[in-house]
Amino acid sequence: MRGRAIVTFSLFLMGCSSKTFIALSDNNSRHNAIIIKTAKGSTILNRVGSFIILNSKDELPTKIGYIEPSKLKNRYALLYKNIPPKPRSYIVYFKPNSIELTKESKKILLEALQEIKKSSPCVVDIIGHTDTTGSSSANIQLSLNRAKYIKSIINKNIHSKILKITTKGYGEDRLFVKTADNIPEPKNRNVEIFIK
Repeated sequence: MRGRAIVTFSLFLMGCSSKTFIALSDNNSRHNAIIIKTAKGSTILNRVGSFIILNSKDELPTKIGYIEPSKLKNRYALLYKNIPPKPRSYIVYFKPNSIELTKESKKILLEALQEIKKSSPCVVDIIGHTDTTGSSSANIQLSLNRAKYIKSIINKNIHSKILKITTKGYGEDRLFVKTADNIPEPKNRNVEIFIK
């Protein structure tokens, strides 16, 4: 589930035994549920404040409890405080058959750089795409070149700690705007920057 839907951690009890506590928290979304599966079966938590405590992965997860959401947040305030923010994403666009950013995308890239600085240490995933003009193999290489170009700008401008940067190129696969072959669609010439 997206957002801050799940609160999961181990409770260490007397006698050195440990239990896993899983609760459904509010993620400000209409769709908010957790499916819990173990070797013995599964159950769904679909009410905010519902929870389950598991002694082992071999236990049947059927004993669902309930705690008022406000009490859940108060009891585990430190845990809520340390939940990482949702991943942020930015999309920058390129001129045809090149690694040159459009004018508007240069501004967007500056925003992404600021977010990376603010979020460090973080993980950054960079995924390149192309439109359907040119050959499939050339587009794979161009999309990877675009991703590597953005990575080089990040490396040049960010001096704080980035835990990991990955680059991928999908070429004309996974189009933002579905088109036939040899269609020069500007929105398909892009790089997605995910900051986690």
